[in-house]
Amino acid sequence: MSKSYCSKLWNHQYIHMSGSFRFCCATNDNILDDKGNRFHINNTSLDNVWNSNRVKQTRLKMMNSEIVPECVKCVEQESRGYASMRTTDNKEHFFSQTTSDGSVSLKPTTMELHYGNVCNLKCRMCSQNYSNQIGKELLEIGQEDKNFIEWVVKESGNVNNWTNSLSVEYSWFQNTKTKNKLNEFISKNIETLTVIGGEPTIIPEFYDLFEYCEKQDTLKNKHFTIVTNLTNTNPKMVQWLPKLKSWTIWASIDGLNERTEYIRYPSNFNKVEENLKFYQSLVQEDKGFIMLSPAIQLLNIDQLDELLEWYIDLSGDRFGKNMNISWLAQVWYPRICNYDIAPKDYRHQIADKLEKKKEYFSQWKNISTYYNSQIKNLRSNTIDIDTATHLQKAFIKYNDRLDAHRKKLTWRKLLPELEKSLTKSIK
Repeated sequence: MSKSYCSKLWNHQYIHMSGSFRFCCATNDNILDDKGNRFHINNTSLDNVWNSNRVKQTRLKMMNSEIVPECVKCVEQESRGYASMRTTDNKEHFFSQTTSDGSVSLKPTTMELHYGNVCNLKCRMCSQNYSNQIGKELLEIGQEDKNFIEWVVKESGNVNNWTNSLSVEYSWFQNTKTKNKLNEFISKNIETLTVIGGEPTIIPEFYDLFEYCEKQDTLKNKHFTIVTNLTNTNPKMVQWLPKLKSWTIWASIDGLNERTEYIRYPSNFNKVEENLKFYQSLVQEDKGFIMLSPAIQLLNIDQLDELLEWYIDLSGDRFGKNMNISWLAQVWYPRICNYDIAPKDYRHQIADKLEKKKEYFSQWKNISTYYNSQIKNLRSNTIDIDTATHLQKAFIKYNDRLDAHRKKLTWRKLLPELEKSLTKSIK
């Protein structure tokens, strides 16, 4: 298998929440025009980007087995023995369809589409790049506490996935001309669409896409994947989802009851569960899938066993068929959300708790593999003491300040064992 080739350059288009284009979700660089300016969906066609010089040159590099700098993340993951986002199918077919300058007459058939960063939640592990509510809240705090905002900027990446602009708000999809050309392009070309936000279910333009494809009678040819926090849905999903070739809901639920309400503030767990059951009622034997996709972090690793067991019970006889669990991704950034920073005694305490459910989860191989990896990670010492102490202090400072601003349940009351362990660790 080529260490350079990725079929996404021949079949996939990625639209970033900012409205710019990238090769895929694993790359950090925008696709640029010949003058070094980023392409933006408001002022260019999707076809122009698809066969732009930057994309054509990259296809030729892959055909010549040259390393592509934008693909470094996948290369590094594979070198460490992990799976990556790289896809390697249909190599000969795609190469045969490529002209000498790297252009193709093929259209992309898959797309990942981020409907800006308009969101209704302020999740602890998220950033203003994905939720405009987070930046707004931090700016509110900054009016009272300038030193805190200066500290957040200084600790960029540790306490917040910084974007250099707390006021950033991406709403390009509200441009009528842009919305229309995007809907037309998807209806004509895209067979597999992944929709992410912000939160797509609070965005009217997301539902306009369903309306458009329904009128064009193209829903029947498509698979839609919707990544959602399950705080909202549209009753018309009852008519739209059955018309799709298939559909998948990625359910972003990070805990039970108060836990998910704290992490994904200000969500309501009862409403989340209600909407999960709504989608569950629309699942058919040959179409409709629901994947539980928690963001595993310091604020919920202790409840992982209970969360999984709750979802399995709720799924009933559909579990392992139409309802399943994702790969249990561990949050790496912001670093204070990574449970690797926790004191050793706390990590081992949680590992001991999770160990008690190993046998129960062993009946499902995919869950068992990822679940056991979490236990192994908890018992590993991956961060030096000085770094861990710095991040523990940052965790306390950041969450205490947000809790004081929100005047709701605090992390200290929610996780008293973690508070005890951190207090002892930083002395």
